[in-house]
Amino acid sequence: MSNKEQYSLNGIFKYEWIFGDGFLGYGEPETTNHLIEQMNWKPGTRVLDVGSGLGGPAFLMSSKYKAVVTGVDLTRETVQIAKNRQDASGFKNIDFYQGDIHQMKWEENAFDVIWSRETLLHVPNKDELFQKFYSWLAPGGALMITDYARSKGSGSDKFENYVKESGYPLIESTTYADHIKQAGFRDVNVRDQTDYLVQLLKENLKMFEDNKQEFIDRFSEEDYISFKSRWELKLDCSMDKDMKWCWFSAVK
Repeated sequence: MSNKEQYSLNGIFKYEWIFGDGFLGYGEPETTNHLIEQMNWKPGTRVLDVGSGLGGPAFLMSSKYKAVVTGVDLTRETVQIAKNRQDASGFKNIDFYQGDIHQMKWEENAFDVIWSRETLLHVPNKDELFQKFYSWLAPGGALMITDYARSKGSGSDKFENYVKESGYPLIESTTYADHIKQAGFRDVNVRDQTDYLVQLLKENLKMFEDNKQEFIDRFSEEDYISFKSRWELKLDCSMDKDMKWCWFSAVK
């Protein structure tokens, strides 16, 4: 599955079928709840959600935690769906924007939290972006990123082919953290959650296989075969520890 195909509207709906209405990330909505509760958000927390997708996390942030959310996503169709669902559901204090996060402009100290889930792996030049994040955050503001990293050195052939095919410029978790530090952030913390990812991938794969016909009826048998193959490959790379799932947090 190419990067373009993965993030086509059809590809996005397949991920939503796995993760649940509005969500495109692992362990949702539990992961979003866990992260927010660890950060002790207060009502009115201003959040920039980078890679806001179909809006599920933003709706949760707004409804349950009373946050004021600004969502940004590169895919025009995805943003429009999020806006339509917001209009239909009446969620308040959320604005969705379509665009490249590198080109977006906000004043200094505009947000209390900058949040991103499995999005920044597509960004090869993280220094410039993290510097913008630092500027946009208010003093004491928090950065929360969940993203993929790679182990030191070369991985297996299947992993290297997977990364090349997907177009992911993966780096080591320590290097990733160094980019965050270089932007000026303090208290940079890296939590390796690869074992948790493996657990989630196995659970997702079982659910996927148990509901094979439902998926095929919604999409196609070709989609099922392709998606299952990619899921198994991701699971293998994670179990081999060639690919890591890390949670990065920091404070301005």
